[in-house]
Amino acid sequence: MNPYVSNPDDIPASDLYADLPFYDRYFPRSDDFHVDLQHVNSQSADSLQYWASVIDLCNESVRIYPADEGGRDVFALGSVIAIAIAKSVLKDIRVPEIYFAGKINDRQVLVQERIPGVGLNVAWPHLSQGQRESFKQQAREILRQLHTIKPTDERRTRCYIVQDPNILTNGRILPPEGDILFSDTNINLDMSFTHNDFTPSNCIVDNNKIVGLVDWEMAGFFGWKTAGEIHRRIRTPQREHFVNVNLSEETLQDIMWWNDLYDDGISEL
Repeated sequence: MNPYVSNPDDIPASDLYADLPFYDRYFPRSDDFHVDLQHVNSQSADSLQYWASVIDLCNESVRIYPADEGGRDVFALGSVIAIAIAKSVLKDIRVPEIYFAGKINDRQVLVQERIPGVGLNVAWPHLSQGQRESFKQQAREILRQLHTIKPTDERRTRCYIVQDPNILTNGRILPPEGDILFSDTNINLDMSFTHNDFTPSNCIVDNNKIVGLVDWEMAGFFGWKTAGEIHRRIRTPQREHFVNVNLSEETLQDIMWWNDLYDDGISEL
């Protein structure tokens, strides 16, 4: 199967995500929803009414996948500061345009574009070993580019781009992640910029290239080693998760293949 099939009409029934044709796939069509540009990033009364009408379009017919209990639904109708920072160095990698960020009916709403292509996690089962290795090397190069961005205020405290004073208590991150990021034992002084959620599902790919990177809400100035620790221990599967499952070593290695993303990185750190 072509790993980069994004047209729902061409997805074979044997595909792992055949029952979720919009999940991590986007194939632009002429009849797609298009944002009225006069309302982009506008908080005027007319614009707020417009964005409320957009939210009304979000129903099960355009839902990418159902949210977990207590979570939020994700809709196919296509942070702000992090994306602007990333654009300064990612010249050949698309990041989503933000169309609206604000409150509608007392609920926080973020409207952003979808990037054409396929999530790397969706393409993964159909890739050769060589293609997988190529994508890992491309991802490492993107991480290196982001690493060149340093905070302008010479800060020495790790932080998210969008500051959240209650981050350790409001459930946004789990305690193990908070311990890695903010514990007194983490004395690494590297405060470089990082995406901090570089999972295959956030990499948009097409024709053997990473063409886009999405989901920037966890981005911040954390440094290479700290982001790598988060990646290995929080963002990716761990061997101990499968101790009660009879899996071959080959299968386990395949499951954990993305875990070492930061291991071949910035030698001086």
